[in-house]
Amino acid sequence: MNRSRPMMLVAVVASLVTAAGVLTAPPLWAATPDITVDTATTYQTIDGFGAATPIFGGSGDPWTTAETQTLVGLGQGQLGLSIVRTSISPVSSEWSLQLNSLKTAKSYGSGVEILASPWTAPASFKTNNSRINGGELKTDYYDDYAAHLNSYVQYMKGQGVAIDVTSVQNEPDWHPAYDSMAWTGAQLRDFVKSQGANVKDTRLLLAESLRFDRSYTDPTLQDTTARNNIGYVGGHLYDAENSGNLSAYPLANQYGKNQWMTEWNLHAADGDGSNIWGDPANAAAWNESLDDIMRTVHKSMESGWSAYIWWYGRRFYSFIGDGDAAYGTTKGAPLKRGYAFSQYSKFVRPGDKRVALTKSSKASPLEVTAYQGKDKVELVILNRSTSAVANTVVQVPQLVGSAQYTVTSQSQSAAAQAVSVNGSQVTVSVPARSISTITLNTTTGSSSPSASKSPSTSPSPSLSPSASPSPSTSPQPSGSCKVTSQVSAWNTGLTNNLTITNTGTTTVNGWALKMTLASGQTITSGWNATYSPSSGQVTATNVAYNAVIPPGGSTTIGYQASHTGNTAAPSGFTLNGAACG
Repeated sequence: MNRSRPMMLVAVVASLVTAAGVLTAPPLWAATPDITVDTATTYQTIDGFGAATPIFGGSGDPWTTAETQTLVGLGQGQLGLSIVRTSISPVSSEWSLQLNSLKTAKSYGSGVEILASPWTAPASFKTNNSRINGGELKTDYYDDYAAHLNSYVQYMKGQGVAIDVTSVQNEPDWHPAYDSMAWTGAQLRDFVKSQGANVKDTRLLLAESLRFDRSYTDPTLQDTTARNNIGYVGGHLYDAENSGNLSAYPLANQYGKNQWMTEWNLHAADGDGSNIWGDPANAAAWNESLDDIMRTVHKSMESGWSAYIWWYGRRFYSFIGDGDAAYGTTKGAPLKRGYAFSQYSKFVRPGDKRVALTKSSKASPLEVTAYQGKDKVELVILNRSTSAVANTVVQVPQLVGSAQYTVTSQSQSAAAQAVSVNGSQVTVSVPARSISTITLNTTTGSSSPSASKSPSTSPSPSLSPSASPSPSTSPQPSGSCKVTSQVSAWNTGLTNNLTITNTGTTTVNGWALKMTLASGQTITSGWNATYSPSSGQVTATNVAYNAVIPPGGSTTIGYQASHTGNTAAPSGFTLNGAACG
């Protein structure tokens, strides 16, 4: 396809890119998309991305105010965490240790939630009368343990910190020589069934097993009373991928329980006492961050999970440095791994929904997830290949008012990059070995299909009428539709955005729009509809995701065409056989 344009026009477009990587030029031409986002097909709601406060001795003092602000803030050089995980000590006199950090996270961050996890019950509640080496909770202490958890929640509430989510147990399947407690799936079910309702003002999470082992949560999900007493299911990633558990959880989805990944920790790249972590350009540290950590965040999102919570937020291998001289980090300073994680945490916010997308062969090296929030769409892109993917065109159903593009790679840390905006499309170049985020700010003049349309996972445009079902609806009354054209033309080509409005009183459920192109025009590509033939009297047929147009509703379609001099808009519009006004 010939997309050459006058050099003066290209120069004007280039001049509109700001230092922040934002372009708000008017639509000039449309291109065949490499990534097509379908906001009508939705998956999980995102609860957030986070990390843990210090838990054990040796992991340092509580986060300082400045460190907490760096971790949860949304400003320049901040990482945007929206979940903070902390521990519930079996000794109530230790509950205040992380209080100031949690207060700061709640007050400074945006919508930050607190997850509190117990490693063990008090020793006297357990069969081994010890905090360590596992040991089970005595059945006659189930009520005491519920009271213990509730007391922690109420203590924090009294200090002004809401504990949004409370875990019943950290790693019930791991019984080391430090704080730990053993449970089976049946025991967890019995506890939450009989005592879950007694832990007030919080939502319970089960079961934080090492491998996200579903045998620890299935029994609770299969019991109506127990199931109704929990808010979430969660697990850890240690060996979860090898165990086949970094995957969708159909039973949890069946009962509407969001899934949280609540702990993982990997720093194999450091070798023996290496100080690589303080070097932002270190290849070994970056490769582990991209190929292991960020890849599992991506897979967690693709698996339908709603939260991803890393281990310590402040550690030499984590998000901000701990100042340990052996590992070369500066205490409190953001690390490369933190910037990489912020490509999710800072931009994909609680309440956003993951949505469907399709990719062209050009975009096949890219691992992409897309999300819709309030008046915005975000895409997080991993390019783990050694080649850049230049001029990647992203199309969304809405009109885009502005866009931002940030990149983290071995040589860049959340750096703004150029992005061009053209109607419902943006174009970026994705660097090799990078993670990046595109934020598209959508306008009120939306061309998005109605939310009531049928979901589709293949919204790519096509010139073949076989790609879309034939309309099945009663004929539209004459004059019950309106079509407007917006033509942008250049020397031998043009684009046309057509808005179809249902001005009648009945819902259109499947449609075929007929129109006559001006002499000499030939459609070369299109979007949001299939077109046949490519010239003369053309029929544009809905694709699956925009088949429904409610009374008063509208949908926008479009095409690119060549011309021999006549750039007039089409004429003679009919919708399902009825003339449009």
